[in-house]
Amino acid sequence: MATTIEPTKAVMTRREAAEYLRIGKSTLDKLPIPKIQIRRRVLYKRETLDKWLAAQQTKGKGTPV
Repeated sequence: MATTIEPTKAVMTRREAAEYLRIGKSTLDKLPIPKIQIRRRVLYKRETLDKWLAAQQTKGKGTPV
């Protein structure tokens, strides 16, 4: 079931964060992205996801921007 991510949502669940990045939840778990964990619940800040995504951007032949 597809979920629509609210553009102004500051904190996302694991599922929402994976959908936002367009990757699977298990892939998200393996990435070095800072997360907030409250007992079993895992949350991600949208700002953190955006910064991590920007840091992954490359220019040309795999050279980071």
